[in-house]
Amino acid sequence: MAEIETVTGTAAAGHEMSAVEAAARIADGGLSPVDLAQQVLARIREDDPRVGAYTVVLEESVLEEAERASARIAREGPRGPLDGVPVSVKDLFDVAGTPTWAGSAALCEAGGTPAAADAPVVARLRSAGALLLGKTRMDEFAFGTVTPGTRNPRCPERSAGGSSGGAAAAVAAGMGPLALGTDTGGSVRIPAAMCGVVGLKPTYGVLPGEGVVPLSWSLDTPGVLSRSVADAALAFAVLTGTGTDAHVEPWSVPEPASAEGLTLAVPDDALFSRCSPDVAERVAAAVDLLAAAGARIVRVSLPMADLVSPAVALIMAAEASAHHRRALRDGTALHPTTRDRLEEGALVPARDYIDALRTRQLLHTKWQEAFEGIDAFVLPTVAVPPVAHGEFFLPQPDGGMDVVPVASTRFAHPASLTGLPALSVPCGSPEDGLPVGLQFMGRPHGEQTLLRLGRLYESLSGGPWPVAEVPAGG
Repeated sequence: MAEIETVTGTAAAGHEMSAVEAAARIADGGLSPVDLAQQVLARIREDDPRVGAYTVVLEESVLEEAERASARIAREGPRGPLDGVPVSVKDLFDVAGTPTWAGSAALCEAGGTPAAADAPVVARLRSAGALLLGKTRMDEFAFGTVTPGTRNPRCPERSAGGSSGGAAAAVAAGMGPLALGTDTGGSVRIPAAMCGVVGLKPTYGVLPGEGVVPLSWSLDTPGVLSRSVADAALAFAVLTGTGTDAHVEPWSVPEPASAEGLTLAVPDDALFSRCSPDVAERVAAAVDLLAAAGARIVRVSLPMADLVSPAVALIMAAEASAHHRRALRDGTALHPTTRDRLEEGALVPARDYIDALRTRQLLHTKWQEAFEGIDAFVLPTVAVPPVAHGEFFLPQPDGGMDVVPVASTRFAHPASLTGLPALSVPCGSPEDGLPVGLQFMGRPHGEQTLLRLGRLYESLSGGPWPVAEVPAGG
């Protein structure tokens, strides 16, 4: 496989390139979309049998798109900031001409009807010139935190997280620089943390949810997975319509010189006691780095923290059951765990659902108050490193026991319930051991502050993390 010279003079294979770098090289004529697509597809053919990131790879159509992009760019220049860059989408998003199976084996086996049109967020990627690689594996109906059949490219004996596990695994393994996922209770951020990649959950409602199979319509948010913060910023600009110019550089986040003038809130020690020691130590070290870079650190208690996850669970269960009532009624051969969750959701009393909605509104107000004088909250993304396949019970530092779904979502749920934006970046370096996520949570529509913080931490910690090399036979 031919290698391509990067702007820094070092050699990088196409699958190792960031989206920003690839787009810039394509724009200046140093890289062909066809060559890039072929190299990424070769990586998928080589590694995906061992990783299980993709449900379907659109190899024929992506090469046709790459040929058209190459001819168009040669003739008239890039039509958008992602022109010729391959991306993947979670199998919840409609892609014209391809069925949407939503991670359900039963729907996949039934074949399904190809979508008549792209979901709006997918259409925005195409408008910017992105090439659709395929659809990534996920938990059935996005109801879970451990995507079945997907291995973590950085530690194949462990989970990639979920429900956007396939998307995170694809990005980590170099099977596409960008992926579109969804985040309801942490489903972008959790696999991002476990796979050592970047995960951005925007403010609720910023990105349209049409053409996306819902899990919980009042919590669902399309999100981005990437290997670098600059790539996440580029994708977010495209998806929000602010990155329509073909010039790439304005949409990459510059590296801030320091954190001077920023006030960051860190949860009190009681919350960190519910993390594994490795997570707590790495996040504490990250906070020290940010403080040394000039940030003012304040210790806080998360407002009404004990009410967050119960409210998310009630809302999610009731709304998921309502949307998938036909599958329950028709006896669709769902995974037993999915069916149990949907049936439990059908039993949620209306008063409990309404109380959960009221709790969400109260918490939204409390969190708005908590942001007085604060630029962002800093906390772990997931309470534990990636879990072993089949692992469910986890020992806590205090001698108690945790379970994987609770440990996975404890720190993700606050942004889910309040609709606030959140960014997960790899915490530390690959030499530190298993991947751990550092999470920044911001004010409504505060994505740019989070992206700049993420870029700063990334530079301080030596990131972004490189492409994972999947062991042969792993």
